[in-house]
Amino acid sequence: MIFAVMRYVPFLVLAFCASCTNGEALTQRPFLQTGVIEGFYGPPWSHQDRLDVIRFMGRVGLSHYYYAPKDDPFHRAQWREPYPEDELAKLGELAAVAVESGVVFVYAISPGGSMVYADPDDYATLREKLSAIEALGVRDFALFVDDVAPTLQHQEDRQTFETLADAHASVINRLHGDLTTTGATLAVTPTTYTNAWGDREYLRRLGALVTAEVPFFWTGIDVASPEVTANQAAEWADLMSRDPLVWDNYPVNDYARWRLFLGPLGGRASDLSERTLGILANPMNEAHASMIPLATLADYVRDPQSYDSVAALQRTLTGLYGEEVTEMLDPFVTIYGDYGWESNLFESLFIPGTAIDLEAVKRGLAQLEASLRQLDSVSNSRAELQPLVEELRPFVVQTQSRLAELQADLRYVTRDGHLVFRADLDRVTVPAEHAVNVDGNLGEWAEASWKPLHGTARGTPPRIALQSDADFLYFALRIPHVPRTVNAAPRIGEGDHVALVLQADPSAPRNYLTSDDVIVLLSPPTDQAETGVLIRSMAFHGFMSKWLADNSNLRFSEFHVSTFGSEPSTGQPINAVGQAFSDGYSMEIAVPREGNDLLRLSLTVATTVGAQRRIYSLAERNYPANPATYFEVNFQ
Repeated sequence: MIFAVMRYVPFLVLAFCASCTNGEALTQRPFLQTGVIEGFYGPPWSHQDRLDVIRFMGRVGLSHYYYAPKDDPFHRAQWREPYPEDELAKLGELAAVAVESGVVFVYAISPGGSMVYADPDDYATLREKLSAIEALGVRDFALFVDDVAPTLQHQEDRQTFETLADAHASVINRLHGDLTTTGATLAVTPTTYTNAWGDREYLRRLGALVTAEVPFFWTGIDVASPEVTANQAAEWADLMSRDPLVWDNYPVNDYARWRLFLGPLGGRASDLSERTLGILANPMNEAHASMIPLATLADYVRDPQSYDSVAALQRTLTGLYGEEVTEMLDPFVTIYGDYGWESNLFESLFIPGTAIDLEAVKRGLAQLEASLRQLDSVSNSRAELQPLVEELRPFVVQTQSRLAELQADLRYVTRDGHLVFRADLDRVTVPAEHAVNVDGNLGEWAEASWKPLHGTARGTPPRIALQSDADFLYFALRIPHVPRTVNAAPRIGEGDHVALVLQADPSAPRNYLTSDDVIVLLSPPTDQAETGVLIRSMAFHGFMSKWLADNSNLRFSEFHVSTFGSEPSTGQPINAVGQAFSDGYSMEIAVPREGNDLLRLSLTVATTVGAQRRIYSLAERNYPANPATYFEVNFQ
């Protein structure tokens, strides 16, 4: 392991010296790793972006760069395939520039979505893939098994391993042993990586089985954590039998592509290094804008006990761009200087459910427009400024466009200077007439009022009718299908299905789900009229609630609700029965009213034609995790 120790020395010296006062060294344990994980979803950085970031890291004293872009196909989805020669050459250049900059280049691979852990051929493929990277001079690697199924997916694995932890430990220990023989290192992101969700028993067992020399990443108490403390890290360290590496999901913005994060790092404890091995930041899709908060991370890790976020931001801006440009950047830094768990000025434009303060939004936009004009006027003569300006520009343009779009949208109305989402357009009144025999036979619905579901696909959409009595709201669905075979799947929600989300308290509109709300997934009926029913609750808060609230393409599946959900705490059972036909299927659903005169719900139907997934919804604008947009049913 002498090679690994030597690779930590340059940063240790920098951290030691930056922490000296009056000739006395700070006694606090320094972070062993600091830097960047390019681990976001969405468009990866360009090769030039990566070169710029690595050189920047060398200048500010960040020690490690992890190459792990989720949407690099050879890193994740197509991990078995070797890199083309030109892409391999680019990785070699990144590794060489990292050495020149005093930065450790770490190559990460994410095979967990499809790897058969018990298959020797899959392991050989993994080892061969990493050997090609080793040939470039890389000596540091990471195995990421985050955001994958929490159970063994392959028959061979289920026959070989007792648990997912056993399978992961087998691969990790073998890979660590192989890499150690060449002087290389290994770090791991486990499947459970946050306090917010996941199987802690998996992590406990993984920690007991994997050699203690392999560090594990942890994102904190949430995926994006407002604070990270030594006590929290100590709890997690005890759970996994080693101090964690902190995967800090700030300033990453892949969950909020409508905005930037330009504020300084905050909420990280002054004694965090005592119970962690390091802190690595997952940055924005915008590489040069990321340098602003990343430089404050460098300020923090040099001397956590004296870190002042406000002063660090000011030093960063003037150090990178000078005082004149810092003044020009002020509107961007002010408007985008908050955090994902806070409310942003433009948030209401992109997340339905909150009234839009037109005066405030227009004033903020005018400030950004003026700032952009000033920056344009100087960027032609400031080469280092041009990439940043080009990254800032799209956020002004898309915010302008979004405001204009909503002002022209008939689903919004202006009231007292605010633009308000008109949920009342998706509202019906259903007389409480008579009970329905829920058996999948639609004969009782001959006189009902049927309406098509909303969708953009051509062809005949599913149709729905509603009836009620004093105790239940009844749905009838007629779902045509071409070709005539329904695309069932082993897990509900991954093939054709019906998804129903019910807001527990319909009298209090909000734009996030709580543990009281109910998610119902229904599979198409079999030939024996059997319909799979899965009922769960999922609570969202902080940044997660905002990420999902403006996602019109969100689809709940059995994987999501089983992994991150829980059993509903209250409520009567929901009854659903389907009936298959040669050209589709029907379904009847009974939802308990529980004494309510109003129900608010999201209903979507997914069908598959060829390789194309088609989604239809009851509400014209459907955001399944945002009750403020739900369809309203009143009862007479």
